[in-house]
Amino acid sequence: MKKFCILSDFDGTITSKDGLYSFIKEYAKGDWEKIEQDWADGLISSKECLIEEFKLVPNLSEELISKFIETITIDEYFKEFYNRVVENDIDFYVVSDGIDYFIRKILQKYGLDNIKIISNHGEFRGEVFEMTFPNDSVKCINNAGTCKCKILFELRKDYEKIIYIGDGVSDYCVADKADILYAKSRLAKYCTEK
Repeated sequence: MKKFCILSDFDGTITSKDGLYSFIKEYAKGDWEKIEQDWADGLISSKECLIEEFKLVPNLSEELISKFIETITIDEYFKEFYNRVVENDIDFYVVSDGIDYFIRKILQKYGLDNIKIISNHGEFRGEVFEMTFPNDSVKCINNAGTCKCKILFELRKDYEKIIYIGDGVSDYCVADKADILYAKSRLAKYCTEK
């Protein structure tokens, strides 16, 4: 058993802005904001939110996503941080309710090809972008596509302590289950209120 590992959210935590939200905001046609609000209000799951929002993106293609990914930057200190993690032989996982297709492409842009990613899965099959949710759980209190609590509990058997880094709504449920929490933005506000 190792002493500890680090789990980190991706959108808005590692990236400078929430990439998926920005993608939908820029390219979706129709009332995507109602879908987003329904998710924020807990009326639909994040799976339903993602599926419905992506239906509103006309001409979705690898080229369109690649063009968008060029506009996404990571936190200016992340690469240095991650290099120190690797130098010290610390296990690091991106745990995201986002889509691995986007996450992988953004990390590759920065030469960070070997980071372990646990998230929803997206891929092009012909011209259709298909999403699957291999990390969901019927017990998830957030009804998320990737249940971060489930991931944390699965990793507990391998680590004495788990450090978690996050920034948003998808991190609320896991915030009090990590041994050490680093929170920013909405997550920091939520933690202060609780």
